[in-house]
Amino acid sequence: MNIILASASPRRRELLKKVVQDFSVVEPDVNEQDIRENDPVLFAVQASALKAKNVGEKNPSATVIASDTVVSIEGRIIGKPADRKEAGDILRSLSGKKHKVITGIAVYRKEDDRMLTDYDLTYVTFNRIEEPEIEEYLSGEDYKDKAGGYAIQSGKASFVEKIEGDFDNVVGLPVKKVKRLLHRFCLPETEASVSDIAFPNNWAVARAEGKVVFVQNAVYGDRIKMRIVKDAGNFSYGETSRIIEQSPFRTEPPCPAFGKCGGCSFQNTCYEKQAELKERYLMATLKKIGGIDGERIERHPIIPSPDIFYYRNKMEFAFGNDRGKVVLGLRERSLPFNKSRSRIAPLDGCMIFSEAAGSLFPLVKQFAEETGLKAYDPRTGEGFFRHLVMREGKNTGELMLILVTKSCPSFDITRLADMLAGGKTQVASLWWVENDRLSDVVSFEKKNHLLGNPWIEEKMGSKVFRVHLSTFFQPNTRAAGLLYSRIRENLAELGSRRILGLYCGAGAIEISVSDAVETACGIDIEQSNITNAMENCRINSVTNCNFQHSSVEDIFKKASLEEYDTLVLDPPRAGISGKAMKNIFSLKIPSLIYVSCNPAAFARDVRHMEEEGYRLAKLYCADFFPHTPHLESMGVLVRKQ
Repeated sequence: MNIILASASPRRRELLKKVVQDFSVVEPDVNEQDIRENDPVLFAVQASALKAKNVGEKNPSATVIASDTVVSIEGRIIGKPADRKEAGDILRSLSGKKHKVITGIAVYRKEDDRMLTDYDLTYVTFNRIEEPEIEEYLSGEDYKDKAGGYAIQSGKASFVEKIEGDFDNVVGLPVKKVKRLLHRFCLPETEASVSDIAFPNNWAVARAEGKVVFVQNAVYGDRIKMRIVKDAGNFSYGETSRIIEQSPFRTEPPCPAFGKCGGCSFQNTCYEKQAELKERYLMATLKKIGGIDGERIERHPIIPSPDIFYYRNKMEFAFGNDRGKVVLGLRERSLPFNKSRSRIAPLDGCMIFSEAAGSLFPLVKQFAEETGLKAYDPRTGEGFFRHLVMREGKNTGELMLILVTKSCPSFDITRLADMLAGGKTQVASLWWVENDRLSDVVSFEKKNHLLGNPWIEEKMGSKVFRVHLSTFFQPNTRAAGLLYSRIRENLAELGSRRILGLYCGAGAIEISVSDAVETACGIDIEQSNITNAMENCRINSVTNCNFQHSSVEDIFKKASLEEYDTLVLDPPRAGISGKAMKNIFSLKIPSLIYVSCNPAAFARDVRHMEEEGYRLAKLYCADFFPHTPHLESMGVLVRKQ
C-alpha cells in the first residue's frame, strides 16, 4: 500500500513508524483559518480531513494519513503560538489547571473518494507555574510549532503534574487509534441489501458471511457497499461505504442537525414506512418475548401521529460549551464502535418540539452569555448551566420554561424573566431549578417559581388539564387523545362501569373517560401526580373520580379499594414489577387495558397475564414519536372463560 503522512512534523513521523515502516511524507498546504468550526474536537477532525484531502488531490492512488492537534481549556481552542509572547500567555492560562489535548485523525484515498476520521482526547493537568519557570522554559525552542506552547516529550516541561489518556496523543499522533483506523480503512467491502431495522436503536440490518450486520447510515431498502468494522460474536457491526441503489423509502431530512443530534434517527425514512416498521417490530417482539401468535388477536391498524413535526409537548435540552460560548442542544448519537463523547449537538430549534424553540433559544443563550457562567460538564462536575426543560400546551399554545442549574446563592435570574416577558414568544410560566447531583439527569431538587402561573394548561377533547413542572403527561397530546378515544370505545364494548387506573399520573385517562363510566379511581406513587389529578378533576367539574397515593407494590397497605370491572394500566418504561403483578392478579378484575411505551416490557407482562388466565383479545399500536424508533402499544385483555 502506498501510504503518505501529510505532515512535516518529525514527532509524527517517528510515531507513525510504530504502525507502518514504509511511507513517504508530504507537507500539506492548508489554511486552518478557513475552518469555521468552534468545537475543539470537530475543529481538529476537520483540520485533519482538510490536510488529507489537500495531499490526496495530488496523490489520488495513495492512502493519506493526516492529523491535527489542538489544546482546549474551557471550550477555547488553543493552537500553536505565533511567537514567544503568545506562548507565555498560553502557559499562564494553563497554569494550575486541567486542559484537553485533542488530536483529529483522517485517512483518505481520492481514487475511491473514501475518508475515515476519528480523534483522541487526553487530559493534562499542570502544576502552578511561577513566572521564572515560564521564562526559563521559553528560553529554549520547545514551545515553537507546538499546540499549547509546550512539548511534553522533551522532558523539559516539568510543570506537567498528571496525564490521563494516551501519552502519544499529547506528542501529536495517537498511535493505537491510528492503527485501528487504518485497519478499518483497509477492510474489504461487502455488497448487501438492508432488509430490516433493529429497534430500539434504529440500526439498519443486513447480512454478510452468514451473520446479521448492524449498519449505520443506511435506510430500509438501500443496496449498499459496507465494511465490517466490529465482530461481536453472533453478529457484527458495519459502516456504509457507499450506497449502490437508494431505497424508495429514503427521504431528505429537513432538520439541519440530522446525523449529529441523537433525537431523530428515523428522519431519513418516509413517515409511512416508519409506521409500518414500528408495527412490524411490535408484532415480532410479541412473538419473540411473549410467545404470542398475532393471528389470533384482533389487530387494529397503527394510529399515526396527527402531527409529524412539532408534536412533542415536552423536551429536555442540555447546555454545552462551544469555544467559550454556551450552546443549547441534545446529546449526539452514540455508536457501538466509537467511544461516546457525550457532546452536545448545538441546535437553533427543534422540529419535533415546537417552533417556539427557535425564538426562545437565542434569548436563553444570550442570558447565559451575559452571566459569564459556563455550561455544566457531567464528566468533570464543573460548570453551572445544566438543562432547559420546555413544556407546551399543543392545544392552548401556553409555554413553560424550566432552567436547571447548579446551586448558586448569588445567581440573579430576574434578567431572564425580564427578557422573556418582553420577547415575541409569550411564556406563561418560568421556573428556576437548582440541581447539584453529579449525574446528568434532570432532577427538580430546589424549585423557584419566577414568572406567570406555576402551571400551564393543555386541552384534550373537552377536558382541560393543568401541567406542572414535574407532571407526567403523555408527550404527544394529540396522538394520546386518539388512543384515549380507543380506550373509551373498549370500555363501552366491555360494559365497564367501574374502572381502576394504576400508574395514573395526573389522571389524564381516568378524567378523559369519566363521563363514560360510573366511577373511576386512579393510583400513583407520586404524591404530586395525585394532587395534580385532583386539581384536574376540580377544574373540569368531574365528581366521579377519586385518586389515591400508593405504589402498586403497596396497594393493599395504602389504598382503599372497592370492586372494579376494568383495570387500566399505564406503567413506566420498565413495565410491571413481579410484586405489582401479583397484586394485580389478586384483584381478580375481569378485564384489563394495558398501555405501554416499551414493546419488550409489554410482551413480557402480557405473557405473564396470559399465564394467569387472561387472553390478549385486541392489540393497538400508536405512533407517539415520529422520526424516532419509539412507539406506544395498547392491549385489551379479558379473563378466559
